[in-house]
Amino acid sequence: MRKKELVTIIQKTKHFTNPNLSLEQYCINAISAVDIMFYAGFEHNDIENKIVLDLGAGTGRLSIAATYLKALLVLNIDIDPLALIILKNNCDKLDLYHLNHPIASDINHLPFRDDLFRGSANITTIMNPPFGVQTRKADRLFLDTALTISDIIYSVHLSNKNTREFLTSYIEKRNWVVDDIFSLNLILEKTFQFHTKKRKNILVDLYRLIKTK
Repeated sequence: MRKKELVTIIQKTKHFTNPNLSLEQYCINAISAVDIMFYAGFEHNDIENKIVLDLGAGTGRLSIAATYLKALLVLNIDIDPLALIILKNNCDKLDLYHLNHPIASDINHLPFRDDLFRGSANITTIMNPPFGVQTRKADRLFLDTALTISDIIYSVHLSNKNTREFLTSYIEKRNWVVDDIFSLNLILEKTFQFHTKKRKNILVDLYRLIKTK
């Protein structure tokens, strides 16, 4: 599938009807979602025939893109069951329900063993975690979980020197390494009443993390 075609599909999916500020529920824009998945799927071949974990899946834009890029299956994990209902409806309308598996769970208490899928396929985690604006260190909780169950991780974080230095050190202490960084602009639509602009561009970094040998 061409990138432009996939962007059109993602743009038509439903997003949050009542976003939760404490969970930093912002719907990722379609172009960025597709850019992320094409980077993971074609630049590094980490999607096709892989089990994909979408931590903090929200309404499923990254999950749906992963499915179109031929993921073996996608586990859509989110603490908000209402978001997962929207995700499920999006998948149903696109006939992707058989490859996506919504799981309502706190990422700190996932309802499966760390080694559940070992031997069946490599596990790629993709995530656009909270940036920690509402809850300090929220992004670290996502990272800690991903580091225990993944073979490859793609994670989105704010782009700045301090964040890069901190994450590089944080990852290396856990026997992982930042293999590559892909910078892109997220377009955040006006979501909450206190937002004064219809949309805002935010520069972010997509980190590709791999285990050290």
